[in-house]
Amino acid sequence: MSPHKEILTASHTVMSFELDAFGHVNNAVYLQYLEKARNEFMLAKQLDFNRFFEWGRFPVVVRAQLEFKNPARANDRLEIIGWISSHTQTSFTLQYEIRQQTDGRIVLRAETGHVFVDGQNRPCRIPEEFKEKFLASRDTPKRTPGT
Repeated sequence: MSPHKEILTASHTVMSFELDAFGHVNNAVYLQYLEKARNEFMLAKQLDFNRFFEWGRFPVVVRAQLEFKNPARANDRLEIIGWISSHTQTSFTLQYEIRQQTDGRIVLRAETGHVFVDGQNRPCRIPEEFKEKFLASRDTPKRTPGT
C-alpha cells in the first residue's frame, strides 16, 4: 500500500447467528462485514446512501475477492481496515484486512471492485462530491495494513 493512502476502520463483534455448523463465521457473512465497513467508511466522510439517490448514480459491487486466513468465532472483536487502492472516472477498488482486535491476527484479506451506474444500470462518472470526500488521498495514514 502506498503511504499516502488514508486508512479507514470499522469494528464488529461476531454474533452467534453469523456462525456455520463448524462454529466459525460463515464465509458468505464476510461480504456483509465488508458492506457494513463500506457504509461506516462513507458515514465517516459525511456521505450516506441518500446522496446516491440525489445524484441518480449508485456504486455497485462488480467484483469481490476474499482470502480467508484464520477463522473468527462468536464474540470475537474484529477490526475492519480498508483503503482505496485505485480509481478511474467510473470505478474504484477497495482493499481490506479484517483482524482480531485482541492479537492483530489477520482473519481475512479482501478486495472489492465498484462501478458507478445510472438509473438504467449503465456505467457513469463518479459524482464529484463522492470523489472529493471518499476517494481523495490523505497525507498521513492512521495505520498501515500489515503492521
